Amino acid sequence: MAWAAALPAALIAGSFLVPGIGVLAAFLWPLGVAALVRWSFGHGTGALAVGLCAVLVTAILSAILGWGPGLGVGAGTVLLTGLPVFFAGRVRGGLDPSRAFLGLCVAGIALFEVLLLARPAIGEAPLGTVLATFLDANIPLAVESWRHSKVDAATLEQMKASALQMRNLVVRYWPGLFALGWVLASAVTFYVGAWAARPASAAQSARFERLQIPAGVAALFVLAGAGFGLIPGVTRSVAGDVLLALAGLYFVAGLSIICHFARAWFRAPVVRFGLYVLVAYPPMNLGVALLGLFDWYVKFRRRGEKE
Repeated sequence: MAWAAALPAALIAGSFLVPGIGVLAAFLWPLGVAALVRWSFGHGTGALAVGLCAVLVTAILSAILGWGPGLGVGAGTVLLTGLPVFFAGRVRGGLDPSRAFLGLCVAGIALFEVLLLARPAIGEAPLGTVLATFLDANIPLAVESWRHSKVDAATLEQMKASALQMRNLVVRYWPGLFALGWVLASAVTFYVGAWAARPASAAQSARFERLQIPAGVAALFVLAGAGFGLIPGVTRSVAGDVLLALAGLYFVAGLSIICHFARAWFRAPVVRFGLYVLVAYPPMNLGVALLGLFDWYVKFRRRGEKE
């Protein structure tokens, strides 16, 4: 249990402490949390590992940054690691793995969005303002760096325009982008943890290639699309956030369908891995998301088996 708690603790604390690997650690933390999920699938005592992980993060950051940041990040670590472990435990209790994964996505988005939106209530600047300030300070530095690299004027203007568009997208739709990131990270923590825990019986049932999204979620996608396309103002922003979250969910679902067939058609793991990397890039990832969206109606797996 100690190593299962130490790995995510090191990655979470490292993302705050080590500038050189901070960004890398931020991207790798789902793999660290997967170690806790593996322990929960295999042993069912994930709560103790979550507590130990939070204590380690709090102790490390408090010793270096002070008790305020240490306790704050430690509390966040409980949610960050506790939610995947909780839903892995629910699978051990008999909950359908697909519904457990959907519950993990919904619960994480709801809890973290409420906490982030409540920042002004505790005297902190809204996250949108923080992001805008950060990007407004760093985009000119990036443009200047591109200029010094002797990029031609036309290309420089295109890069600058793209950076400004991305800045506006991040500032306006940061809740949806966070939700998208949480869905993708949850897929890694939940299904990598289940894979690593096999041959535990609960982990055997939680196979990524069997992921199914309930048909009712497609109706929510249609409603969010209508709100985004037809209603201006705040409603459009909220609908855009919902669409981003659902796009991530349906991308994961579409990738699970591809995984289902890839495991049957391609025996070499390196070939399957190359396929997964290929379909993750635009515009292929849009097709993967559409595959997941229409699966409730077409039932791609069943049709493939009949053929």
